[in-house]
Amino acid sequence: MNNNALYLAPMVGRTDMFFRSFIRILSENINLFTEMITCDAFIYTDRKEYKVADYEHYLTIQLAGQDPQKYIVCSKIINDNNYDEINLNIGCPSSKVVKGAFGACLMKSPDTVAEIVERIRENTDVPISIKTRLGLDYNESLDLLDELIEKTSRVGCEKFFIHARNAVLGKLSPKKNRTIPNLRYDDALLIKKKYPELSFVLNGGVDEINKIKKYSPLFNGIMIGRKIYDDPMFIYDIEKTFSMNSSILSRKQILENYLDKTSKHHSKVSNYLILRHLYGLYYNTHLSKKWKKFLHKIIHDESNINQLIEFKEN
Repeated sequence: MNNNALYLAPMVGRTDMFFRSFIRILSENINLFTEMITCDAFIYTDRKEYKVADYEHYLTIQLAGQDPQKYIVCSKIINDNNYDEINLNIGCPSSKVVKGAFGACLMKSPDTVAEIVERIRENTDVPISIKTRLGLDYNESLDLLDELIEKTSRVGCEKFFIHARNAVLGKLSPKKNRTIPNLRYDDALLIKKKYPELSFVLNGGVDEINKIKKYSPLFNGIMIGRKIYDDPMFIYDIEKTFSMNSSILSRKQILENYLDKTSKHHSKVSNYLILRHLYGLYYNTHLSKKWKKFLHKIIHDESNINQLIEFKEN
C-alpha cells in the first residue's frame, strides 16, 4: 500500500481537531477527515473560522446537505481555510439525515448531487470527492450507485469512497447500519472495475491486517474509522506491515508530543475535550484498565493536564 493510500474515516463526535492532532503524531502518512459538518453548521457557527493547521494536511472537510446554493457559500469560505479536499456525505443514514433529506437519501437524487458538484467546482479549485454506500435499504442492485457515479463524474468528481454496505433508512440506527447490512466487497470491486479512470477508496469492516493486505492492491486506498479510534496503535501495525514508517514512538513519547501540540488549548477548554479520545492508547494490553482509570481521574477532577505523562507502566 502506498504511503498516501490510508484514510481516517470521518466520525461524528470523534474526528475533531484534538483527535486529528493525536493521530497525526502517530502517522505522517494517513489522510485525515473532519467530522461530518452540515452546510448550515458550517455557515452559521464558528466552524467556518477554523484554519487548517500545517500538521493536519492532508485534511478533507466532509460536508452534508441538499441545497446547492449553500455549498456555494461553504466553498467560498473553504477557499480561505486551507482544506485539501471537499468530501460530500452521500452515505449517512441517521434519523437527522433522513429528516433533512440529505446524506444517503441523496443516492436517490443524483441530479442534485451533480449540481452540488458543479456549484462547488465553479467556486473553488479544491478537489471534490464523494463518500457513499452501495445502495439503499435491502435492495442489492447497484443501479443507484452506478447512476450517482455516472452523473457526478461527468461534472468533475473523480474520487469516491465506497462504504461496501447498503444504507437502511429510517429502520436501523447508524450503529446498526455499520453492522447489519451485508458487507459486499465484490460489488465494490465491480464498480471500481467499471470506472477504471476514477479513484475508489474502500471503507467498511476493513479492520484487520489480512483484509488490508487483500484489498489494498485492488482499490486506490483503504479508509478505516472505528478500529483506529478504539485502537490507535493499530496504525503502527499497518505502517510496519507496509513499510510506511520507520519511526515508532513509545506511548509516553506520544503523550508528550500530544501535550505539546495541544498546549495552546490547555487553559481555554476542558480536560474532557482534549483527552476524551485517548482512552484507547493502551487498547488490548494489560495496562488498559489502569490507563482508563488514570485518564478518567484527570478528566473528572480537571487536574493539571500535564500529569498525563506521569502514568506508570510498571
